[in-house]
Amino acid sequence: MATVRSTWTAAPINIAAAFAPAAWAGAGQLDLPVGHVLVKNDAQFVYLAFDLTGDTGNSPGTSDYFWLTFDVDRNRSITPRVDINYGTYPTLPIKIGHQYYLGPGRWTGLQPGASTAAVHQTFAATPASPTPHRIWQIRIPFSEIGVSLAGPPPTVPFGLRVASSTPAFTHDSPSNFSADFAGLHDLVLATSADDPYPAGAAGVVIGGVGNIPATVIDAGGRATTAAAYNPFVQNAAFGGVLNLLGNQVTMQSLWAAGARKYRVLHRIGSSGAFEHFRQNWYNYHWTGGTYALESFGPDAADMYPLPNPADDYSIQKLLLQWNTYGAANVLHQFQVEFFNAASASVASAPQTLGLLVDNSAPDLEIVSIRYRGVVKAPCDIVQITAPPAPVEVEIRALDAAGNLNGYALTALYGQNQVFSPALASGSYPGSGTWPGIPNTWISAPLSFPPVTCAYQFRLSASKRITNGYGYIGSWEFNDHLTLQKV
Repeated sequence: MATVRSTWTAAPINIAAAFAPAAWAGAGQLDLPVGHVLVKNDAQFVYLAFDLTGDTGNSPGTSDYFWLTFDVDRNRSITPRVDINYGTYPTLPIKIGHQYYLGPGRWTGLQPGASTAAVHQTFAATPASPTPHRIWQIRIPFSEIGVSLAGPPPTVPFGLRVASSTPAFTHDSPSNFSADFAGLHDLVLATSADDPYPAGAAGVVIGGVGNIPATVIDAGGRATTAAAYNPFVQNAAFGGVLNLLGNQVTMQSLWAAGARKYRVLHRIGSSGAFEHFRQNWYNYHWTGGTYALESFGPDAADMYPLPNPADDYSIQKLLLQWNTYGAANVLHQFQVEFFNAASASVASAPQTLGLLVDNSAPDLEIVSIRYRGVVKAPCDIVQITAPPAPVEVEIRALDAAGNLNGYALTALYGQNQVFSPALASGSYPGSGTWPGIPNTWISAPLSFPPVTCAYQFRLSASKRITNGYGYIGSWEFNDHLTLQKV
């Protein structure tokens, strides 16, 4: 069971239009293994976007569908003909309908009559993934789910199913929700008169990692920035030592609301319970005449001191410095919660930041070198004879995680001389994952070698791994032969 806090939208969201990231900025979020759910509301409707990054097949017809269930009377049990389930009609055109529960896994038929519920289906890229995928935008009227914004922010238990035919999946969140309402998620709706967040704090809490904003990190934990930006990274995983920085506007708002401590929550993967995260680091603090080194670490309650956003630190807005070496090379998710000096909770907008960690080396090897069909051992002296025949090099540059950025096979000789062009090279194609190449024979140009000399064959590679300030890590594999022109 998760708690999703909807955020207020001053202007109604036009769900019939293409997905507009600006319209959904700051929305409450529920993460799914196949994407995520965004939630906003105004005084009449709750708006939901199912941003299904895992549904990359643009299937026609009605084979892709969703269910959206609300426990209208909030008693966490199925009440016949009261609790409601929304879904798409089984026929074209795409439209939304509703039915009432009769019992666990049993419903009435689709109900007739006018409704202001609406749905729009699109297939496009979003900030969550550059790969086009299925997007559902949905509008549900408060009048049909028994919501009133009078009083404190109302909470509505809900569950959902998203289904795709290509690739094939059916995902329920929470599992078995249509038979048992006990584990339904809680949707906390915002009110115009009593916003549940401090002023200005409805945006992200973790502003980013290093110089990479949180909003360009997709649900799978990979980052892509604009080509004109520094650093420019493409579908990059994270590694090394990471600086998780707070959003400056949010930090100022939380400080004004009394926040003086915070706790970092962490889990491996996108499901399961979050646990308190403990890490220590140092930062330099300007004291008026010098930068003094300060130590940061959790107290007995796993809380860190929140620096005053008005103070100057060498690493500004640092919430966590995470040394990822030794961490599992998988998706890690983080949340942050805030407290006042007396350790009472201070409300902040919910945010889950996922980071895909990869500190692994690529599988890089010069497998063998041969001339005229004969494989040569390292340090052999090879006579290059007429008529011309190429020196052949078998190489492998593979990355199981698909994070290879590029590779190059070069030949070095003499005093800092490099044969040009490179004997072989390859680079990331610009989208998706890329593992590189398996064992492949490369034929050098007939102009190689240019002179008799000892040659170093160097296979180098880099990966799309960032610490937030650029790509990190490079690897080499070397072999040596003496090539004698006769």
